[in-house]
Amino acid sequence: MIPGSGRLSDQERELVARVQRVVVIEPGTIMLKVLRPGSGARYLRHEVSPGVWGQAPPFDYRLVGGTVVRKQDCAELRAPADFVRALRLDYPHSPFHSDQPALHTLEFPAVDPAQYVTPLGAPSQPYPEQGFPPDHAEVELVAAAMAQAAERAGVDPNTFRREVRPWPYTGTGLTADPDTGVPERWRRFGPIPAGAQIVQYPVRKTIAVYRGEAFGWGHVR
Repeated sequence: MIPGSGRLSDQERELVARVQRVVVIEPGTIMLKVLRPGSGARYLRHEVSPGVWGQAPPFDYRLVGGTVVRKQDCAELRAPADFVRALRLDYPHSPFHSDQPALHTLEFPAVDPAQYVTPLGAPSQPYPEQGFPPDHAEVELVAAAMAQAAERAGVDPNTFRREVRPWPYTGTGLTADPDTGVPERWRRFGPIPAGAQIVQYPVRKTIAVYRGEAFGWGHVR
């Protein structure tokens, strides 16, 4: 059986979608993105790279995008293992490990709520308990059912997008951790707001502040 949204009834999908309606992002909401190991140093040296197809994604110290969460939903997370577990950073070929000594996040004000959408759909991947790929048609049916449930629940269609991604993506708008599932959003790539911070855990410490495109990142002593 397809996990995540695939394990839910139509009624349960609607309930999950309604939950997303109360996950409010306002201009001043602080968002959090976990940085891949080594990315903090790349921001600080003001790196711009086109990336290498199939090996490394593009990088620009002035931009942020992709999967993010609200900082308020991560208030209890401190150790790298906490982030890996709650945000399910244990995806295939992940660079994150529960025993890594430190973890860095990029924390910044949302500024424009329209930049954020909820990923809803279904996971596709050889699932741990099955060991073989799911039927693609079945995955698409589940993804469509989740999107339709969101529409029935009154979720603004401009605030979510139908998406199929590898497990542990759930397709429900929540991470797959059974105890502390965190609402996740996808941010359109755009400029990092001035005042953003790079923060190091487990001892929460701000190590750099973004002063805008003109001045870039500055170390915090």
